[in-house]
Amino acid sequence: MIKLINLLKEVLQFDNWKMPSTEQLKQEFEIEHEIKGNEFWGSEEEFLQACKGGQVVTITPEEDKTIRYRSRTESYEELLSLIKSYRSYPKYRNEESLKAIYDGFESNSPMTLPIVIKFANGTKRVFSGNTRMDIAFQLGINPKVLLVNSKVY
Repeated sequence: MIKLINLLKEVLQFDNWKMPSTEQLKQEFEIEHEIKGNEFWGSEEEFLQACKGGQVVTITPEEDKTIRYRSRTESYEELLSLIKSYRSYPKYRNEESLKAIYDGFESNSPMTLPIVIKFANGTKRVFSGNTRMDIAFQLGINPKVLLVNSKVY
C-alpha cells in the first residue's frame, strides 16, 4: 500500500470535489454539532445558512497546520488505527469505507467537500471530512474544503 501511495503521489490528479447535499449537511450537523454537544451555531437553519454563504478554498499543507482537530495521519495504516477508535467503527467507518475513499481519489470520483469552520477570532477547526483531508494529503492532493463562518469565539 505504501509503495502504491508513493507512486500515486507522482501521477494523481484530482479535481472532482462536490458540495455536500442538504441531507448530508443535516446529518453532519446532527452528528458533529448536536450529538457531540458543540455550540458553533444556534440552530440547524443557522448552520445551513452558514454553509450557503461558505467559500470553497484549497488547503495547503502549511495552512492545514493551522486547522484544529485535524489528525494529520501520514499512512493508510495510521489512519486505519485512528478510525478504529471512532464510535462509528465498524458500522459506518471501516477498512472498506477507507479503501473506497482512496479508490475515489485514484479514479477522480466525486468527493464531498470537507467542512472547516472559521470562528469569529479567525481560528479554524475541521467540522467534518478529517479522513478525506488526511487521504488527500497522503496522496499529494491539496484538498478543497467548504469554509463556513461561526460567530462564536
